[in-house]
Amino acid sequence: MTRVALITGGAQGLGLATAYRFGEDGFHVVVADIGEDRAHAAVDQLAARGFTATAARIDVTDDTSVNACFELIDKKTGGLDVLVNNAGIISRSNAEDIDSAQWERELSVHLGGTMRCSRAAYPRLLNSATPCIVNLASVGSTFGLPHRLAYTTAKAGIVGMTRTLAAEWGKQGIRVNAVAPGYMDTGMMQSGITGGTLDRDRLLMRTPLMRFGHPEEVASVISFLASADASFVTGVLLKVDGGITIDGTFHADNTYKSRDRSEVN
Repeated sequence: MTRVALITGGAQGLGLATAYRFGEDGFHVVVADIGEDRAHAAVDQLAARGFTATAARIDVTDDTSVNACFELIDKKTGGLDVLVNNAGIISRSNAEDIDSAQWERELSVHLGGTMRCSRAAYPRLLNSATPCIVNLASVGSTFGLPHRLAYTTAKAGIVGMTRTLAAEWGKQGIRVNAVAPGYMDTGMMQSGITGGTLDRDRLLMRTPLMRFGHPEEVASVISFLASADASFVTGVLLKVDGGITIDGTFHADNTYKSRDRSEVN
């Protein structure tokens, strides 16, 4: 029987890369996104590669929308095996200037969305032989990211939620893990560079592998966590960050520049 994977925020960026990977792994992929047209476009792209997929609209901040999405999955696929909580947004401001509405919105998307979708997935996952959830955290759950107070707070909360759900739902055989991407070559990161919040050269200097990651590399790790190879892995935070969170180097070193050029070329 074909396994079913739901990916929130699945129509672009890391979500879309994960949808492709799960298609390659033989899953029926449910691409859920707040942009219904984007979701359908993503499903068309997956179909063009020979993968089976379903498009769904979801607003992870809204209980009614989340429930409707899962009811659609019941109708279209009859079950669920994997949930990837990927939906996310980001805003940038000084902490002292943060807008309360934006703070609430980001926590509701990242932290509340992960809770709502996991809660809705629970009764469906009980019927799966291989149930698991993979949550998207961030390097921001390991160290502070100035000017992204709501984002880092939410991502740190997701790590705590992951451990709690893993501890509580493990008795039902449901594995819950989190992935913490570093600086990936996505539209979200590029917007930070363009807007001046991120310094490209400093990021590369602090990353031992001396390059940015690719969405496919995060998708591969999510695929592993959803596979039988990770059948005894639960409650972990797996970093996919090129080593940026473990490097304690603070001396001047310009060797990264030539390495980065070689990667681009």
